[in-house]
Amino acid sequence: MTSSSYKTISSVLKEYQVSYVESNFMSEAEFKVSDYFRDDLETVMREGVVNNSEYAICENLIYPVLKEVWKRYSAKFTL
Repeated sequence: MTSSSYKTISSVLKEYQVSYVESNFMSEAEFKVSDYFRDDLETVMREGVVNNSEYAICENLIYPVLKEVWKRYSAKFTL
């Protein structure tokens, strides 16, 4: 059966006889956001075109946030 023929998670679970468990695997961590980043993101949200396409959302919202978090962990992770 092709993956597109499954309409729900429960149908996959039943077909392959596997179990599914949801849980939080990450804990919260305090993260200080620089004023520059906060101001820049607010400007983009207010003045920019951020939600007209998947590309715009990625370029203007997702990647900048990921990059800001990555800076703190860049010695251990690659973005």
